[in-house]
Amino acid sequence: MIKSKIMKKILLAFLIFSFATLWSQKSDQSIIREDTSQFMTKFQNKDYDGILDMTHPAIFEKFDKETLKSLFQKMLEDNEEFQMEIIDTDKITFEISEVMKTKDTKYAFVTHPMKMKMTFKNQKFDDSQKEMMVNMMEVQGMKTKFLNENSLEMSKQSMMIAMNDVSTKNQWKYLNYDETNPLYVSVVPVEIMKKAKSYYADFLIKNKENAN
Repeated sequence: MIKSKIMKKILLAFLIFSFATLWSQKSDQSIIREDTSQFMTKFQNKDYDGILDMTHPAIFEKFDKETLKSLFQKMLEDNEEFQMEIIDTDKITFEISEVMKTKDTKYAFVTHPMKMKMTFKNQKFDDSQKEMMVNMMEVQGMKTKFLNENSLEMSKQSMMIAMNDVSTKNQWKYLNYDETNPLYVSVVPVEIMKKAKSYYADFLIKNKENAN
């Protein structure tokens, strides 16, 4: 039987990658496009400071920046249990919404596919475990396929929220969209949360229609 701690590590790993993915707006939107390219470079170079500099500062009121940095390092470099990487980065396309405004904040949504490979160093999965894993990940909105007994690929349609306000010094900063995450709920204004939920639902419907 698959241990719950393995599931937690997979979900946390995906969250980190997702949390780590996107960034900014010369026409507002064009800056976001430039930042997405810069982000990939920072990620490939393991420039965690650069990634965190693009993250909305409200996050650091909840988590110390050095703690998040060490989490990145532990997941991507100092991990004895598994190895993971984002794959097909050259095929990632980013769709950027119009820029919207509340009284105090400019914001936009950035949707994109996320695909990653995870290889367990000390864990092998039999057929029943593979099936269980695939089903469990599907509940989390992730498509999963095993490459062999210890490696799998996972993909998901993800979304980031770009925000520009006084707290960001009028620069674009980013948060991963995840309405089930208490941290996200505590940081994002209610008006933006409502818009994000509707926009993401429409995005998923559009993708499903295009896939059929």
